[in-house]
Amino acid sequence: MVGRRLPYYNQSLDFTCGPASLMMAMRALDRTQPIDRAHELQLWREANTVFMGQGHPGSGPYGLALAAWRRGFQPALWLSRRGPFLLKYQKQPDRRKVSALMQREDEKLVKALKLPVEIRKWTVADLAAAMREGAVPLVLVSTNLFHGDNGPHWVAVSGIDAARVYVNDPWITRKKRQTAQSQTARPATHADFLKMASYDGERAVVLISN
Repeated sequence: MVGRRLPYYNQSLDFTCGPASLMMAMRALDRTQPIDRAHELQLWREANTVFMGQGHPGSGPYGLALAAWRRGFQPALWLSRRGPFLLKYQKQPDRRKVSALMQREDEKLVKALKLPVEIRKWTVADLAAAMREGAVPLVLVSTNLFHGDNGPHWVAVSGIDAARVYVNDPWITRKKRQTAQSQTARPATHADFLKMASYDGERAVVLISN
């Protein structure tokens, strides 16, 4: 078993899974980091993907990495490709252009800061290796397995053993009788986790380290 105990935070809004997951990771690495709604919304303001017209925007990998860097952490990115993410979630072309523009600006800043970015098809073993070196992975997933729908979502990985990946999932589906306890260190088999760790063909991991 590799991993660490992460505090649990239930995202307060539909679109703040990324900030909630980032707060859990940062607090686990640094007990002085705030884990509250004000910080959740500040992180969202820094990391959102600026898509408009279909609810509020969620967070992209570049924005989450930059938010972590601003707070003194050392983020690294594993991506399925370069460029903006989650654009297909926005149906209106003019608004997709806005999201693409701002994400490319974040991508440029990530490059200028020389934050590590790898285009790779990672495995559970890769995640475990990164965790042994002290990182907490934030992983872009589909909500299908845990919640029964299909939306983009961020979770924080707390542990990996020979059979399962354990994640802190900041979303609680009340109608499924989920609780903070059930969503803390929630297990998925390696195969199920790899299936869920993709949204519309896009895969992204943000590794948070001290």
